[in-house]
Amino acid sequence: MMNSPFEIYIDENRNLIFDEKTPIKLTNIYYFNSNTDFKKFPKFKSLSQEEKFLLEYLALDKSKKLIKNRYIKLKNRQIYILGKEYSKLLLDSNLYFTEDIKTQEKVIEYIKSFPIENFVLFNPKTKHYHKVSCKQAQDDNDIILMKKSKLRPNWEPCQVCFKGEKEQQKPQIEEEKFEKIEKSFTTDKIKIFFFELNNIYKPCNKCKSIGCNALKQEIDNAKESIDFAIYGINNQPQIINALVNAKNRGVKIRWVCDFNEKHGNYYPDTLELQRKILNFNSDKQYEFNNETAIMHNKFFIFDNQKVWTGSANITSTDLSEYNSNYAILIDNLEVAKIYKQEFEQMFNSNFHKFKNKIQKGKIEHSKNTKIEVFFSPKDNIIENKIIPVIKSAKEYIYIPMFFITYKGIQESLINAHYRGVEIKIIGDATNARTKHTIHRELRKVGIKAKTENQAGKMHAKTMIIDDEISIIGSLNYTKSGNKKNDENIVVIYNKDIAKYLKSTFLYTWNKIPNKYLNYDPMAESLESIGSCFDNIDNDFDDKIDMKDSSCLYK
Repeated sequence: MMNSPFEIYIDENRNLIFDEKTPIKLTNIYYFNSNTDFKKFPKFKSLSQEEKFLLEYLALDKSKKLIKNRYIKLKNRQIYILGKEYSKLLLDSNLYFTEDIKTQEKVIEYIKSFPIENFVLFNPKTKHYHKVSCKQAQDDNDIILMKKSKLRPNWEPCQVCFKGEKEQQKPQIEEEKFEKIEKSFTTDKIKIFFFELNNIYKPCNKCKSIGCNALKQEIDNAKESIDFAIYGINNQPQIINALVNAKNRGVKIRWVCDFNEKHGNYYPDTLELQRKILNFNSDKQYEFNNETAIMHNKFFIFDNQKVWTGSANITSTDLSEYNSNYAILIDNLEVAKIYKQEFEQMFNSNFHKFKNKIQKGKIEHSKNTKIEVFFSPKDNIIENKIIPVIKSAKEYIYIPMFFITYKGIQESLINAHYRGVEIKIIGDATNARTKHTIHRELRKVGIKAKTENQAGKMHAKTMIIDDEISIIGSLNYTKSGNKKNDENIVVIYNKDIAKYLKSTFLYTWNKIPNKYLNYDPMAESLESIGSCFDNIDNDFDDKIDMKDSSCLYK
C-alpha cells in the first residue's frame, strides 16, 4: 500500500491489514508538491508553474508504477524493487531530487525538455479540462495534470482556454498502413532482407523467398572461400546442394555448428551436411561443461569480403517466411576481417568463454554509413551496447524480438518510456507465456508490447532507434545470450536503413490485432492463425496440431 511516493506499509502478517503506525520511510529523497520548501532547492525556482505541475505528475506516476504489482524486498529497512533500491530507481528516473545542486540541475534539464503541450489540467469534479497555462485552473485545489490522450469524449473543454479552437482533444495519430512491403532494401553496398511473419502457413523446403535466394546466390558466386557459423541446418536441400557444388568447383569451405546435450545438433539435417562437407568443427568438447551454452550464430563470410548475418537459421521455418526474421549482407573488407577472426577462434575449438576478445572499433563504411560489430560472450553486448543505445534514444525504440528477459533492458526501457520515448515491442507467443519474459512488466507502465498471433514465430532479434540506428543479429536479449552463448550483432548507423526497418516493423505491427497489446495468445491454438494446421509443434509440448488440446477450443 502506498500513501505517497516515499511511504510504504508492509503487511508482514499477511492479513491484509496495514499498520500505519509503523510506516517504512525512504530517506534522503524528496518528492515535489505544493508544500515543497524552495529554500532547500534554489535551482528549482527557475521552473515555471506549468513545469512544476509536470514534475509533480511525472514523479507521482513514476512512483506508483514502480510499486504496483511488484515483488518488494526489505533489507536494512531499505526497499528493493527489481533488484535495486527504490530511492535509487527514483533518482535515476530524473523525477526525484536531493539537495545536491547538480542533481537539481539534472531534473530541471529533463523537465524543460518534456512536451508540456501533450497535457491538460483536469478537474475530476466538474469534468472540465484547461490548458496547462490557465492561471485560474492552476489555483484550483481539485485540479490534476492529465495526458491529452486520456481525455474522454464527454468531458468538456474550458470555454475561455479553448475559445475559437475546433479540436480540443489531442488527436489520435493513425499509424501508417503498409498494404505492400518490399522484402529487401539495398543501399551503400548493404542489403537488408525482411522475412515476413507467416507469408506462408506451412514451412517450405524450397528457396522461394528473396532472402533465401540471395543467400544461395552468394554461395553460387563465391570464388575462393566460404566460412560460416550456423546453429544448424534443416530441410534446406538447395542450400546444402549449393554448398556442395561450391566445394566441388574448388571453393574452400569451412564451418562450425552447435553441439547439444543429446550428442548432436537440434536440426537433423546438420548431420547430412557434416557428411558432405567434412571441414567443420563444433562446441562438442563443452558437452560436460556445467554451464550450458550454445553456438547460436548464423553468419557467412564470402571470399573474405562479404558478410551475411542476422536472426534466420538455415531452416525451412526461417528462410521460407514462415517465421519472421531479418538478415543483412555487408560488402566490406574490414567487417569481413573481424568476422573472420571470430570464426577462426571457433574453428580452432575456442568457443564461448574460451574465446579472446577481438579488438575493434566503429568502421567508416562510407560517408553515410558507420558499422559496429559485437560478439558474445566477450563483448558483454547488452551492457556495453544495447542498454547505452536505449538510453540515447530520443523519439522511438521499435523491437521485434523472439525473447527478452534481461532485467537491465527492462529498467532502461521503462526509463526511456518515462522520458517520452515511444516504445513498441513485438514478441513471440511461445515465449510470452514463460515466467522470465519482461513484456508484462513493461505493459504495466504503459509501454506497448504486442504478442504475435500467427503460426510462425517472431524470431527476429532487431532494434530500430530514431531513424538513425539499426541492430541486427543472432542475439536474444537474455542473460545466456549475453554471457554464455556464441552470438553476434551488427550496429548500422544509416538513416535509410533505419527507415526501411521501421516500415517493416510497423507493417508487422499493424497486422497484429490491438487486443494482443494486453493479452497473449497461445502459440498453438485457434487464436494463433494457422498454428493448428501446420504440422509444427509450435509450443514445444510434443503435441502437434489437433492432438494439442489447445487446438480443440477457442
